[in-house]
Amino acid sequence: MNSRKLLLAVVIVLISGVFLDAVSQTRIRFARGRTSASVSGTLVGSYSKSYVLGARRGQYFSGNISSRNGCVKFTEGSTSSSFVTVAGDNYIRVTNYCRTASSFTMTVSINYGSD
Repeated sequence: MNSRKLLLAVVIVLISGVFLDAVSQTRIRFARGRTSASVSGTLVGSYSKSYVLGARRGQYFSGNISSRNGCVKFTEGSTSSSFVTVAGDNYIRVTNYCRTASSFTMTVSINYGSD
């Protein structure tokens, strides 16, 4: 009986860890003097992850995602995204549209103007 409870506790902790990682926000930081950054990760099938980056109002955000199997995309369903930023924190969400785990690399940049 005690081994069943221990096993159940371990399973709950593992599932909680995966869930918290999937819904947590990760801050993207730009190196001093840089306007772009890359982040890599792995998403469990059908999960999403949020990223946050600071910007000034009116800057131009652009981002691209690549994954070996093409499963990970911005939540809007595309492998590229762009928008004009607001002052402060701007949020980006990526989703794994496949049922299996997928690794990805996302490159983002912030500039003035649309170039």
